[in-house]
Amino acid sequence: MKILFDIGHPAHVHLFKNLIFYFQKQKHQIRVVSRNKDITNILLKHYKIKYQCISRQKTTPLGQILELIERNFKIIKLNQKEKFDIAIGTSFSIGLLSFISPTKSYVFSEDDDKITPLMTYLSYPFATKIINPQNIQFKHFKNKRVFHNSSQKLAYLHPNQFKPNINILKKYKLKPYKYIIIRLSALKAHHDLKAKGINQNLYNKIIKTCKNYKIVSSQENKIHNQINPWDMHNILNYAKLIISDSQSMTVEAAILGTPAIRYGNFKGKISILNEIEKYKLSYSYFPYEENKMIKKIIKITNLKNSSKIFSKRKQNFLSKKVDFTDWMINYFNNLNKK
Repeated sequence: MKILFDIGHPAHVHLFKNLIFYFQKQKHQIRVVSRNKDITNILLKHYKIKYQCISRQKTTPLGQILELIERNFKIIKLNQKEKFDIAIGTSFSIGLLSFISPTKSYVFSEDDDKITPLMTYLSYPFATKIINPQNIQFKHFKNKRVFHNSSQKLAYLHPNQFKPNINILKKYKLKPYKYIIIRLSALKAHHDLKAKGINQNLYNKIIKTCKNYKIVSSQENKIHNQINPWDMHNILNYAKLIISDSQSMTVEAAILGTPAIRYGNFKGKISILNEIEKYKLSYSYFPYEENKMIKKIIKITNLKNSSKIFSKRKQNFLSKKVDFTDWMINYFNNLNKK
């Protein structure tokens, strides 16, 4: 088959990399188009995935609209030339291919429809299938949904796919469970409108509260972060705690069994995060709950056996889920047989 992957976010490099490697071994013809957002292209280079960057991230509403038009035009033009059998991604653009050509599009999302309304109304109407976790909240396009008992993060963090390497810590002079990660999101995505994150004043409070731990800072769209992006999951695995206003990294931490504290106004609004909170793998706080959050930080940092406690909770969560890379491979193999 001729297969197009549209990758617009660093997390989606991880999501699809193992599927891309599998397809390549099966001798399918693979094309990857990317978006110059944060470290997306850096990761693609690191994993030796050939790609064509077709747009650069814009931060203003007008800029995002113009970028979407640009991506749509370039992907449509590429499809006219290559005539892809299927297109895979998380983007608006690939859905359009199924509207104007025989190409079948498979749009992946683990966000509730109300969290990403633009995706729901711009991409889903044209997509061949919409791939969602079972716990997602939705109202429309029911016949197009394909559900899985997993998480997109389990495509690369399931124990079958990820084996933590404690030796990576030596590169950064870190000791297991003796450091805390603070992850700051740029909050520039279309669904982050009016979103609030960790400001400088709160950041200073967190630093003061965690004075007995080394701080590892990570900020979206900052390429001078302390940790190489391909090492980040190893560093996350052995952290005492992560404090973040990032939804994605909160889920990653929880899957690895690292306590995660999330700050912002998305509390209670995202199904995948609500699920991991039921397993007591993460905790979320509204912007007016700073004092409650600080108390939780103190409680976790004072827990001497927190890694064992959260590891058991992680195993409980994973026992209910499947390896998402395996799920994708089986799904597309079965499609190819039809």
